[in-house]
Amino acid sequence: MDFPFLRWLHSRFDLAHDMADPAEMVADVEAGIAFKGTNLWVLFFAILVASVGLNVNSSAVIIGAMLISPLMGPIVGVGFGAATINVDLVRRGLKNLGIAAGLSVLVSALYFYLTPLTGAGSELLARTTPTTWDVAIALFGGAAGAIGFTRREVSNVVPGVSIATALMPPLCTAGYGLATAHWSFLAGALYLFCINAAFISLAMFLVARILPLPHHAFVNRRQARRTKLLFWAVALLTAVPSVYLAAGIVQRTTFEHNAQRFVDEELNLPGTYVITRRIEAEKRSINVLLTGRILTAAQLRAVRARLAEYQLRRARLTVRQGLAQLDSADARALRTSLLEDMRSHNEQTLAGYDARLAQLQQVLSQQSASIARLPAPEVLLREVQAEHPAVRQLALSQLVHAAADSLRADTTLVVSVRATPALPAAEVQRLTRWLTVRAGNRQPVRLLLTETN
Repeated sequence: MDFPFLRWLHSRFDLAHDMADPAEMVADVEAGIAFKGTNLWVLFFAILVASVGLNVNSSAVIIGAMLISPLMGPIVGVGFGAATINVDLVRRGLKNLGIAAGLSVLVSALYFYLTPLTGAGSELLARTTPTTWDVAIALFGGAAGAIGFTRREVSNVVPGVSIATALMPPLCTAGYGLATAHWSFLAGALYLFCINAAFISLAMFLVARILPLPHHAFVNRRQARRTKLLFWAVALLTAVPSVYLAAGIVQRTTFEHNAQRFVDEELNLPGTYVITRRIEAEKRSINVLLTGRILTAAQLRAVRARLAEYQLRRARLTVRQGLAQLDSADARALRTSLLEDMRSHNEQTLAGYDARLAQLQQVLSQQSASIARLPAPEVLLREVQAEHPAVRQLALSQLVHAAADSLRADTTLVVSVRATPALPAAEVQRLTRWLTVRAGNRQPVRLLLTETN
């Protein structure tokens, strides 16, 4: 049976009509996999750019490193090779990805070992723990990149995917953890990189399987069947742990979000203040230090009874009251919270300064509107010299007469000229009238004359 709606949907979502030539795809994959010559040099520079960006906490520099990083090449090669049953492509992709990742960690570790700036900024800390959104971005961004990679026309999809799915920054963060012996940073950043790489490769595999791509030719059917089974087994072994890890990340992120909301809504009571909070999703524990009014045992029981309303039924809540209960972990958490608050305050302050600067620039532009109606001083000088050849130099400025009340201040346009020989009085009057008309007759013009020897 023919269904027009289904036929319309197929025509709209068909990926084969503008697909690139398969031979061109293979050539592009081959070129992106190899780390030698240009790719190797670009890799080293991308490592250093990303390390500097993380070191100085610059988002723009980190984005630049993502754009120039060639790490997408072997990841795409693994997914493309798996989809087309090309054993050699997958093997070389995995080998070169491992080499590139190892070099990235070692080179960035050397940089962070030598740099005098050893503090961990917010850009670096953001890449130490993967979240649910990282998994979703890697999968959906990888799918978009796979579609863009297989098109005839070159688009900005692949560069966009390189920015969205961070690959180089987590490896450089791992290098920072190695250089400074922050092993949790090293493990978390490598975990984030593996998640991104696995899901980008998985997305490439799924998109390439949908497309009508020719598969690798084998000598006999038995070898082809054995290889296909091996690839599907590897794909399942890769996908199942990735999905399991992704599910764990989702659970951890959900627990942390619900715990934060519980503390904000249930423990910020009148007269009571939350000093620190330590939320550990793995142990399903919430440890809070309060100060101010002491909560009674009945109040604490009522608070614990509301854990189930936040999907925290099996969570363990520990409430410590009074600054006497402050420990070293609280001190670290308090320091981190204060630094985050300072960073947020500084960003708001800078935003306020930017707004005030914009207002001042607008006022200045309004005050200098009359000057803007005149050409540049060198152009105006040539115009003046056409009628007054004795004029040798010319300068413009604005003289503001401050008002004692709230009225708008008056302004005078001051034109300073040097003439050889001195201009006659009649010529000075004529030049003044001409400048007033040239400025639009909107304000008085004062002519300052200087005679040159």
